[in-house]
Amino acid sequence: MSKFSDKVKSLFSRRKPVTPEDAADISDWVNEGGALHPEGPPKVIGDPQEKPKAP
Repeated sequence: MSKFSDKVKSLFSRRKPVTPEDAADISDWVNEGGALHPEGPPKVIGDPQEKPKAP
């Protein structure tokens, strides 16, 4: 593939953060037998369990 095709592919395949509501929908779907993403679950925006990054 060309460099351009690889660049476009990488832009569209990037995982995006999701809201807690969307995360719950994804969890329900996976629990019903949906396939997991090989990179793991997406990051949840505003996740209360996330620790702040040190400066």
